[in-house]
Amino acid sequence: MLSEVQTAMKSGDYDAAMTALDEFKVHAAMEFGKPDADAKTRGEELRQTREAAERGVMISASARDEGGFERHAAQAKAAYDECERHETAIERSSEEALIVGLNLLRLLVQNRIAEFHTELETTNEAVLGDARVQAVLELERFLMEGAYNKIAARQSALPDPSYEYFMSMLMDTVRDEIASCAESAYASLTAADATKILGFSNVNEYKAYAESREWNIDAAGNVVFNEESAPASAKDIPAMQLINNSLLYAKELERIV
Repeated sequence: MLSEVQTAMKSGDYDAAMTALDEFKVHAAMEFGKPDADAKTRGEELRQTREAAERGVMISASARDEGGFERHAAQAKAAYDECERHETAIERSSEEALIVGLNLLRLLVQNRIAEFHTELETTNEAVLGDARVQAVLELERFLMEGAYNKIAARQSALPDPSYEYFMSMLMDTVRDEIASCAESAYASLTAADATKILGFSNVNEYKAYAESREWNIDAAGNVVFNEESAPASAKDIPAMQLINNSLLYAKELERIV
């Protein structure tokens, strides 16, 4: 029955894949869901539950269903924990690192940083060391450093095709940050430079994005930022206010100590 799920996924019919997966879950529950099952039977039930949750994650990622992805990722996490606690020491799934990496990327994209780090703390070290998870940890580090160009460079070097959906969402966020920085740092950019900096594959994508931000585009396709805004100078820095704030902080620290 899981073969039907795989066939439907390959054909791109994600509704049919999810229907087949639901049928498999019902079948597995009827076959294994007995309160007096022995350890071997219980172990096989856990394996099938784990695989069903993993398939659900992959279907949801392919169908770009964030709600379904979150639900199945939680089921997969519970199955991994249960398998680890099982008395027969069920072997780890070969797909666990992929599922964990995908879920971490989702949390990163959704800016759920606290949950991101909680997930790290509760994940097996061997899984964390997998390249599919390390790739996401690297993205998180780049994001915290503001190294948006490095994130853009990773777009064409994903550890697995299933990362594409959440990576494209991350790139949208990164692109907006790069654009905001460019508006402040440059008076103008050529079409070629803007296309490269913003991580687009062609000039037409850049132009569509520039229009969405209401940038001024000249006849050659180059972007000209607000020329009326002059760069900040030392005179604009509120020196006295900063000094007073620093002294106040120092006094408060001295009082606390």
